[in-house]
This record gives sequence, structure tokens and C-alpha cells, in this order.
Amino acid sequence: MSLSIIIPAYNEEKYIEETLKTITKGEIIVVCNACTDNTADIARKYTNKVIELPIKGVSRARNIGAQYASNNRLIFLDADIKMDNKILDKIEKTKYNIGTSKVKSQTNKFIYNFSMKIKSLAHNFGVCTGLIFCDKLIFDRVGGFDETLSKKEDGKFLRVARKKGDFGIVNAYVYNNMRRFEKLGLKNVCLYWIKQYTFPDKKEYETIR
Repeated sequence: MSLSIIIPAYNEEKYIEETLKTITKGEIIVVCNACTDNTADIARKYTNKVIELPIKGVSRARNIGAQYASNNRLIFLDADIKMDNKILDKIEKTKYNIGTSKVKSQTNKFIYNFSMKIKSLAHNFGVCTGLIFCDKLIFDRVGGFDETLSKKEDGKFLRVARKKGDFGIVNAYVYNNMRRFEKLGLKNVCLYWIKQYTFPDKKEYETIR
């Protein structure tokens, strides 16, 4: 089964190249939404499927990326996430048609790695690691990502999609960029997670660059 990797990006010139370097197979689709930096130029070194949108919106970017996908299995990947060298093979071969992966920190600090272990355990509550895979059939059944949401759209998609397919977590890792932790602090980020997944709202998700 072939893969289409869809990466929404908003001003990710500092990070996206390292993400793209970890993609060893599959079709790469980068959707730049309202970028004002060199994200698109960097992405074009790795793929000819670079879509530039004038309006910011991660859900819309993912949905449009899916429209351009040529393959049946879709992977939605954050632009600052690195993948281990086994993950794409495992996603391609897995029996699950909707799922995610385990997660570690890109920064080798105990407290960051511990927080990522907690996040990995939170899949059942709709918390996402920065990577979601699903078959096109499942994506279409869900109706894509909710474009009224500017945050938690991945968690909502995962919660709905797993009811319509065979959900699983592949035994491989993505590596989270810890810039939000480094800027806001571990306590504030964890409190934010708890608040947002317990008492959701539609405030704009703060962009950290």
C-alpha cells in the first residue's frame, strides 16, 4: 500500500527541512497556509506538490492536501515532527486503517520525555502526537477535519474516525519539537492540555515560532 504524507505548514522555514529529511518513502504534499517566509521554497527541494493557500487554517490545509493525494493511505504530519526510520514501513503494512504512533521528545531531557510518555498514553482521550494516518475511505466517512476549529482539530478527527474504522497505534516513534514547552514552560503547557481537552473552546491556538 502506497502512502501520501500531507504536511500543513505556517511559517515553518526553521523546522520543515528536518522533517522532510526523515520521510524515506511515499508521496509528499506540503500545504503552505498564508506563509510569509521561505517554507514553500524549502519544501520544493523535496516535492513538486507544494500548495500555497492565501488564508491561514490548519484544518483547511489538511483537507486540501487530501484532495491532492494520489494514494489510498494518508498520513497527516505536523511540519516540525521527525520520524524514526521504521515508522513509514509499519504504517504501510499495518492492518489498522486509522491510527497514530508513539511519541518522544526531540530534546533529550527527562521531564520532556516523561511528558511525551504521558501524551502517548492519552490517545484514548483524543490527544494526538503530531501524526495521524488513515485510509481515504475513513477520511471521507468522517468528512475531513473540522474547518471551524483552529486547534484540537486533530483530536476531534481522531475521536470520530476511530469509531468508523479499525484504530491502532503503530510500534514506532515520532519526535516532537519542544518549542512550546521551552517558551511557555512545562506546567503551562500541561495545564493547557488538560483545560482544552476537558473544557474545549474556539480561541485561536497560540503560534510558537
